[in-house]
Amino acid sequence: MPRTIFRSGPIFVTVRYLWQKHPEGPYYYRRRVPKELAAGVGKTFIVQSLRTRDKVLAARRIAQLVRRDDEQWHRMRNGLVPETDREHAVALLESFQLEAVPFAEQEGSSELARDVFIEHLERKVPGGEHPVNHLKDHELRALSILNGKEQFTLSDAERVYLKGRDGLEVRPDNRKLRNTVDASFDLVIDIIGDRTLDKCRRKDVSEVIAVALTGKIKTATVKRRLGVVRAAVNELIREYELADVRNPFGDFKIPKLGEDSEERGSLDAEQIKALREYVEGTDTDTANIIGLLLDTGARIAEIAGLRRDDVVLDAAIPHIVIHENPFRRLKTKSSKRKVPLVGGALSAAKRAYAKTEGDFLFERYVADNRVKNDGASAAVNKVLKRLDSGTAHWLRHTMKTRLRNANVPEPRANEIQGWARQSVADQYGEQTALANLEQDLQRTL
Repeated sequence: MPRTIFRSGPIFVTVRYLWQKHPEGPYYYRRRVPKELAAGVGKTFIVQSLRTRDKVLAARRIAQLVRRDDEQWHRMRNGLVPETDREHAVALLESFQLEAVPFAEQEGSSELARDVFIEHLERKVPGGEHPVNHLKDHELRALSILNGKEQFTLSDAERVYLKGRDGLEVRPDNRKLRNTVDASFDLVIDIIGDRTLDKCRRKDVSEVIAVALTGKIKTATVKRRLGVVRAAVNELIREYELADVRNPFGDFKIPKLGEDSEERGSLDAEQIKALREYVEGTDTDTANIIGLLLDTGARIAEIAGLRRDDVVLDAAIPHIVIHENPFRRLKTKSSKRKVPLVGGALSAAKRAYAKTEGDFLFERYVADNRVKNDGASAAVNKVLKRLDSGTAHWLRHTMKTRLRNANVPEPRANEIQGWARQSVADQYGEQTALANLEQDLQRTL
């Protein structure tokens, strides 16, 4: 593979994939395509001009291109969503040493590059015929970009939204996020089509709502999915500085919102007693997770993704620390908190802590840089079904009821379950807050 060594001050720097056709010419990015992917890519080598003779600048641009190709090849190996028309259009323009901006805004690109690109497209269109009948979608998109007439679609908004998650792009293994976003856009696109944003009107959003509500979709679900689309369109508008585009999803109203909701189940005293007996008599990961869920009111992903260091047993008030880590995201900012351990949660935490020497409390549910929330949920729900105790989320809802029945002040109840907008510790200090929360939880036993 190409590798160039150049000196920067007293340090020698090696840059992979740096190549120069001629000693006085610009630098190129030149990289061999993995053998198993060459047929799909359509070439053996990726060669792209860096449009500079500055070695430091060339190295920076190579780093960007390496990330781009690594991401694309990862998609291909794992059968993930292919690139969009816009991504293909950008790649096409770059192959002609053109940037994905109107020609008037090009930096360092010559008119010759544009002319060569236009001639390339013209050769595909017989004289007198319309380009739309002969050019592929990504070629038309590239032409519209260059002419400053690009129009963005709902699918483009989805692409931008996913790239905004998890830094550069949504992790391929994050199926839940991908499915949520896909379901949100499918709801809209299946009804009004993949429209360009300039052609999407408020009446179209109203049509989506009306059609969705005639089916079996709950009003809260419609609101949640349209909220995802609204956020995605906002991100696209910001990303491409579309000052003249208005977000039609900006202020929608769902008729009879919430009136079709079903009250989540809560466990009665006999069911709670049965669960406590199961937890105390069964030393398995599943039993310990149930014990922690039962007497903390936490979400299952928050418990399944606990690191061993997040379990503090030697403090005056034993507690768990729930916070974001590279393997698990939190649902909201307020989800970051400390929850005292009492009752079955304390004994379950002690057993789980003693059983593992790894980084995570439940190693079996952490793999490939992610928490296997679905697996943990399935295992817990299987036991709960056998004990006639609903689902994992019933445990969280039951804690909400238990806190209310124990007359726990709402701010502290919200703090325990990760709904508080303002931490109780901000008012009382951390140790006092933990002591208060511990007393609250003790009253629920």
